[in-house]
Amino acid sequence: MDVTLTAQVTVTPSGIVLAVAESETVFSAARRHGLWWPTVCGGLGTCRICVLRVSAGADNCGPVDDREQEGLTALGPEADGRLRLACRLRVTGPVVVVKRGVRRVEELRGLEEL
Repeated sequence: MDVTLTAQVTVTPSGIVLAVAESETVFSAARRHGLWWPTVCGGLGTCRICVLRVSAGADNCGPVDDREQEGLTALGPEADGRLRLACRLRVTGPVVVVKRGVRRVEELRGLEEL
């Protein structure tokens, strides 16, 4: 896959760093990097489970589209401008986000047996 990487997203508290292409969302970049990002809808923008908090670099976040705004509105007053949906968020520069539960897929293998 030939992509032009344009931004870096650091996910806290895990410390995972993603290189994000100009044409992809944070959620898509996470999948490309072999990461599991909590979701139910698989990145369709309907479940809001992928919600994250932008802690730095908000100016490097793309605009909120209609589907994301609908989801953020449903989250209520917590949606203070720093909450975004990973499946809709595109970035143009370095961003730091807070999202618990992001894991490397290989870390999850075998957990279903527990």
